[in-house]
Formats: sequence, structure tokens, C-alpha cells
Amino acid sequence: ERMDALNRICDFENFFLLISDYAKVGYAKSNLLDRKGYAIKQWYKNMGEDENTPLSDIIGVYNKMHPDDRKRILDFLYKARLGEVRDFKGEIRILHPGTEAQWNWVRTNVVVNQYQPENGVIELISVNYDITELKETEAKLIDAKEKAETADRLKSAFLANMSHEIRTPLNAIVGFSDVLASGGSSEEDQRNYFRIIQSNSDLLLRLINDILDLSRLEANKVILTPEDCDVVQLCRQALSSVEMSRRESGNRFVFETKTDSFVLQTDIQRLQQVLINLLTNAAKFTKNGTITLQFEVEKEKNRVLFAVADTGCGIPKEKQKQVFERFEKLNEYAQGTGLGLSICKLTVDKWGGDIWIDPDYEGGARFVVSHPL
Repeated sequence: ERMDALNRICDFENFFLLISDYAKVGYAKSNLLDRKGYAIKQWYKNMGEDENTPLSDIIGVYNKMHPDDRKRILDFLYKARLGEVRDFKGEIRILHPGTEAQWNWVRTNVVVNQYQPENGVIELISVNYDITELKETEAKLIDAKEKAETADRLKSAFLANMSHEIRTPLNAIVGFSDVLASGGSSEEDQRNYFRIIQSNSDLLLRLINDILDLSRLEANKVILTPEDCDVVQLCRQALSSVEMSRRESGNRFVFETKTDSFVLQTDIQRLQQVLINLLTNAAKFTKNGTITLQFEVEKEKNRVLFAVADTGCGIPKEKQKQVFERFEKLNEYAQGTGLGLSICKLTVDKWGGDIWIDPDYEGGARFVVSHPL
């Protein structure tokens, strides 16, 4: 009967060890006064310690524990010795083996099972279990939830902006078309109405094209097709194109470079789109001033730089990070969709470059674009 009982105890212990290893649950029993006791292998593992280490070298020491959590445990042990507290429950961080700043999460429950300091016994029962995977899953779920909420907010903002931006030119087109259809207007008035309809039709077409470009870029449907291009010549063409379309602004358009010719492997259409967007934007907020397109080669940094500087109203420091967001317009009454700079940012990111506003430039705004060699 004794042998049978011992065998059953042995079987239960083996079964418990198997379960603890699978579930990452550890168990320890110790005397707080002399710090001696017994712990199973998984308890040591959860505490980041070797199983051959004496409990007296772990309890009250906790070298592998995060300093903040170590303070909480030591406070508990101090109060437990005085008989002020009976249990501790909490999540602690244990240094991941072989790392200096990577932490495993361990849920720890400690209970004062016997309190007989007069007999030299304050018995602690400790159960811990590794919840690192649970924490990682929780973080991923929180991140996914935040992304979903952000996407929902962006969708709502997108629809709100879209309804406003599309309705404005449509109202003008429909309204002045009705006026023309009703007759009774002079030839001069009719010409003005035609110009308004044409201007708003162009604005609506640009809005739709910008939205299609933006959606294709965000969906990663745009594939760049690099080919050899003389980017100095491309800069001259882009500047000339914007100068012709913005003659009424009274601005002077200037191109500055120390290089007569430079061949770069790039997607010609996308680079031209970025330059024209930046130049058009500069001309929109500058009247009777100067728009300067600059080109520079930085071989030591393995890149070329394109910069568009203007002498316009400039951009306040607090809004410089916002201008690359969708539908962001510094002047709500200025014509445009508020998508041009967002498209530039996504396109530049696509070719591995960067775009920023020169913080040291005064007297207007200066946008800088980098393109890797």
C-alpha cells in the first residue's frame, strides 16, 4: 500500500510537471525568514534563473527582474515579514535570456500560507506563469483596433471632404449651365459663364485624377518604370510648362543649377508630376514674386536634390508637418483639392526618396525632394 501510494504521488508529480511545462506555470514554496524551500523547473524558467540556483539567491534578490517590478516585490516581502499583507498579485517583467533590454511578462501570485515568525516560519506559496505571448497578442489586437478606428475616421473624413470638394465645382457647372440655358444673357455675360464652367470642369477633372492617383498609390498599385532621363532638361520643361499656365500670377520663374546635364534612372512621368505639383503649388500662393526651381547633385550622399522655393506667404512652423496629409489646405478659400502634396509624398516614398520643408528658409516656402542615385 505504501509503494502504491508513493507511485501515485510520483505519477501525479510527473503529470503536474508535464502540465506546468506545457502551460508555462511554475510553483515554489519557501520560508521568507531563511529563504529556503523548493521550486519546480518552470518556476525557475519563468524567473529567468537556472534551476540549480538556491532559492536563497533568488528570493529577495531578483537580479533578472525589471527594477520597477523588483521594488514592488521587495515592498511586499517587507510588509509580509511584518504581517501587514497576506498576498501579492501582479504582472512583472523578467529579462529575456541573452538580452539586455528585452523583457518577458510573468503573472505572479504569492500567498502567505503560514505566519509563525515566533517559530521561525513565514511560509510563502508562489505560482507564476509566462504571459509574454498573451501580451504580444494583446498589443497586436490593440494596434489592429487603433488602425481600424483610424481607417474609419479617415474614411469619414474622406467622404466629408469629397462631398464638399466635388459639390463646389458641380454647383457652379450646373448653376451657370442653367443660366445659359434660360437665355436672356448678353454675349459678354455668356462668355464669363463659359469661362466659369470651363474653370470648374478643369477643377473637377483634376480632383478626380488626384483621387485616382492617391488611391492607386495607397493601394500600392503604382509600379515605377525607371529609365535614363536628363533631369536637368526635365526640370526646364516642367518649369516652362507651369510658367505658361500661370502667366496671370505675375511671377518670375527661375531655374538654378551648376550642372548643364545629368542623366538619372527615374520614372520620368512620376518625377515630372512631383515637380509640376510643387511648382504649381508655389505659384498658387505667390503673387508678383519669384518661383525658383533648384537642382543639385550630392554624390557623397548618393542622391540628387530638387528644390522649389517661392517668395509667397510661407507656411507656419506648426503646420509644416500637416501639409502632406490628405485634403490639408492652409487656405480653405484657395482653389485646389488639398491632395497634391499627399501625392508627392507617396510618390517620393515609392522611389525611396524623401520630401521636406526647409525649416531655415525665410521669405516664403522651400520644398526639397531627394532622389537616390
